[in-house]
Amino acid sequence: LDMPTCRCMAGPQRRIMPRSTLLLSLAFAISCARSGANAPMPSGATTADITAADLRHRLFLIAHDSMLGRETGSEGNYKSQEYIAAEFSRLGLEPAGENGTYFQTVPFWRVAIDPASQLGAGGQPLTLYRDFIPSSSVAPHITLQNAPVIYAGSLADTTRMIAGDGGSGMVVVVDVPAGVRPQLGGLINARYRTAMTTVRIQLERLAPEQVARLSAGRPVPDSSRNSRVIPGLVISRAAATTIFGADVSTLNPGTMGKPLTGRFDFARTRTPRPARNVVAILRGTDPAIRGQFLSLSAHNDHVGFDRSPVDHDSLRAFNTVVRPMGADSPQRDATPEEWARIRPLLDSLRRANVPRKDSIRNGADDDGSGTVSLLEVAEKLANGPRPRRSVLFVSHTGEEDGLVGSRWFTDHATVPADSIVAEIDQDMIGRALPSDLPGGADKPAGNPFYLEVIGARRLSREFGDTLEAANARQPLPFKFDYTYDQPGHPLNYYCRADHYSYARHGIPAVALSRGEHMDYHQITDEPQYINYPDLARVSQLVYTAALAIANQPTRPKLDAPKPPLNRPCIQ
Repeated sequence: LDMPTCRCMAGPQRRIMPRSTLLLSLAFAISCARSGANAPMPSGATTADITAADLRHRLFLIAHDSMLGRETGSEGNYKSQEYIAAEFSRLGLEPAGENGTYFQTVPFWRVAIDPASQLGAGGQPLTLYRDFIPSSSVAPHITLQNAPVIYAGSLADTTRMIAGDGGSGMVVVVDVPAGVRPQLGGLINARYRTAMTTVRIQLERLAPEQVARLSAGRPVPDSSRNSRVIPGLVISRAAATTIFGADVSTLNPGTMGKPLTGRFDFARTRTPRPARNVVAILRGTDPAIRGQFLSLSAHNDHVGFDRSPVDHDSLRAFNTVVRPMGADSPQRDATPEEWARIRPLLDSLRRANVPRKDSIRNGADDDGSGTVSLLEVAEKLANGPRPRRSVLFVSHTGEEDGLVGSRWFTDHATVPADSIVAEIDQDMIGRALPSDLPGGADKPAGNPFYLEVIGARRLSREFGDTLEAANARQPLPFKFDYTYDQPGHPLNYYCRADHYSYARHGIPAVALSRGEHMDYHQITDEPQYINYPDLARVSQLVYTAALAIANQPTRPKLDAPKPPLNRPCIQ
């Protein structure tokens, strides 16, 4: 943002700026956007209808660089919540947060590796981040003084690992080879419950931005310790060789290593700004059911920014070929054949753009798209015929930190939880472009009909049928895809969206998405890559479904019993 001339810059003009400049410029950026200074932000206020132009206007605000990636508890996330609350107020929605406000505060702390953590093997010092990193942030801190070390074996062959009591009172080291099934990781603490510390050999060479993110830490909703959790470490193979004097692949389980000395821990501090859900009500007209609520939701947080910028177009070209699902694709080097495909893509981008370094994970699709859709649906409902049942709008924080904001809201709801009859969550609904991930013959890249639907019939067939009927009434209906809703699906999507926080309370709930893509959790998830006409179509579908549910005389019938509240989520 060039503040003196009110130029809101994007694309090749954008540059890396100091944090203080970006934060101070936020209010000015919103002013520029609303005045329509220097497109891409359209001029004028939003309209009462759901339009691609309105969605674009809002998203260039929510996903602007000055928001610094909207990490939970950050200044940028705080400002985006202020904007959402201001829009709820402008639309005449009732505040439904705490103390007559639109906000519900969610407890959050920042937990980061203590930079004073240190470790040595038999007098040889090991280096933090290069040789070892602490891994158990909820465990008590620990000090080791010539602690005995034993090699327990490899998760590649659990039949040869030492017995659980064989590591009692020792530092237990386990090899975790590349490609081992993730669920086996829990075996270590389960088997070696009486160990002093457990150590996993799986630390790879960390890039500078990874070290920066580990140093900065992450927001968490609970700063307490759990005395039953065993403190853990992750070490490199080089560090394992230092400890045992040989490559662990040559060792027999039960081999003793050099004793370890040191201390390691995680520091805890309050987040710079409070983490907040933003909550509002459009009151229904029917006295008999206006005390019931249909909840519409999306999350307002994202994953922040990196300390080390990377070349924007190089990353896009690389991910197009090697990581088509962004952060959900394995992080690996390209093969020679893949480099041959990447270079022409980058050459094409270079002809269109000057090189541009970037460090901000703007979260335009995740979940700026759902956030702006929530606002557009709210505006249309507020300006149209009021439904019989009330509509609850909840903009959650902390989704990226484990559904924390939605879980906090449903566990401490600002309306009676049993008065919420159903919930529709929108997350990553802005893509399905020709360059995005193909999904097979029935889901080609850029398919305008494809919509992921997760959870719709798990608790209520009637709720799922209502969504299908609302979709059938659209001028261009979507084809609902239930692939990722299948029990046992390895991507575990049913447990990874805010709708699950409602489902665990026995509330019929659905997550809608246009699917993952190369920019998922990357610095390239920016508003210029959003498919705004199709985003408007999803928003219109949600509006139609919301009216149908809010006008039904009875709440959706449950076909499944309310699940145990604290049972682990099962895909």
